[in-house]
Amino acid sequence: MTYLRISILVLSLVFLSFAFSEAKEVIVGGKDISWNVDSSKTLNKWVQNKRFRVGDQLKWKSDKDSDSVLQVTKEDYESCETSKPVKANVTEITLDQAGPFYFISGVKEHCDKGLKLVAIAKPPVHVSPSPSPATPIGPVAGPAAPPSTNAAAAPGFSLSNGILGFAIGLVGIALI
Repeated sequence: MTYLRISILVLSLVFLSFAFSEAKEVIVGGKDISWNVDSSKTLNKWVQNKRFRVGDQLKWKSDKDSDSVLQVTKEDYESCETSKPVKANVTEITLDQAGPFYFISGVKEHCDKGLKLVAIAKPPVHVSPSPSPATPIGPVAGPAAPPSTNAAAAPGFSLSNGILGFAIGLVGIALI
């Protein structure tokens, strides 16, 4: 009986971990209207403590009448160059690849005062299937069909999988 309870607990924790490895929506600065010159130092401390993953979505809440957000290159980030953004008037963006994403204020004077940030996206966490046994057990079948190259059919975790994993994890813990 104890073995069963421990097994259920371990499986529940595994399912819960799937739920918390999902992409998330993040409000830049963690609050409303945090994209302003007065909060630039706080904003940079905030981003240093964040761990972003590919697939995360950043959202800005700012006073659109007095400022905007530009996604720029590293060079334009360092020089506060606002004339040739990668993307202008950013209100939300999905971090679609691993690496740094550079954002500055659309008002050069604000950027010069420190209103800019770098969000570094880490690669997504994937759960790999168990490896196949090295030696076949039982009769050997013919060659396996080649894997599908259809990206839409590739296995992955979606938000619904995370919610399902979370629910299964909670049910498992409740059974203990």
